[in-house]
Amino acid sequence: MSGDVYFVTGTDTDAGKTVATAWLGWALQNAGRRVALVKPFQTGALDPATEGDEALYRQALGAEASVRTLQTLPEPLAPSIAAERAGVTLSAEDAVRECRAIGDAHDLTLVEGAGGLLVSITAEADMAGVAAALAAPLVVVVRPALGTLNHTLLTLEAAERRGLEVALIVVSGYRSSAEGPPSVVEAENLRYFRERLPQIPLLVLGLQDPTAPDFPRGIAAHRIGPLAPLVAALDLPTMDVATEVAQARW
Repeated sequence: MSGDVYFVTGTDTDAGKTVATAWLGWALQNAGRRVALVKPFQTGALDPATEGDEALYRQALGAEASVRTLQTLPEPLAPSIAAERAGVTLSAEDAVRECRAIGDAHDLTLVEGAGGLLVSITAEADMAGVAAALAAPLVVVVRPALGTLNHTLLTLEAAERRGLEVALIVVSGYRSSAEGPPSVVEAENLRYFRERLPQIPLLVLGLQDPTAPDFPRGIAAHRIGPLAPLVAALDLPTMDVATEVAQARW
């Protein structure tokens, strides 16, 4: 019996996709789900077990966790460019086939793309196409800072045009009122998301250095809006956006 497959994408490089993927995998594994984390295309790493996103997955979920990197390229570039420079031919079809096989063996599989939704794999294939071929709902990871509104809305528009469902927006790296006065910009961005996108569940993840010894359990997590099926098994407190805005400071 095949499990659920979700595709994790971001609004930009360094939006926090890998931290969010690792946290979700860790939390859902602790909730009793058989979880797999997959990185189909890893660039900027030679040994994924020690220097790629896979290393962070294993740090979060444990050395025996079900994590896979399907293709590694040495230069930190878009996969299509990194592959061309390395003389390697990538196959989106092979990646989809392997992700499906992994999904069939687990309750839940998180497939983390490289960069954003329209990042190219080959001249004909991009990350959105992989998500579509997998029929995988999207987890869109966004930054809380200035500029995120435009990046997020563009990503959601691209997803809608391609018929991709957005299951969850993850705001990664937000400093909440429980951790000190939040930024006016970041708190107002949360309010904007809540008011303009009321139908999409929000997960807000706090700040934590991935090298911290208690990563990822030290990350504060809250939900806003409707409860996403992906995180329904987690006992997440609800964030009061009005309180965040009221306590925000420049």
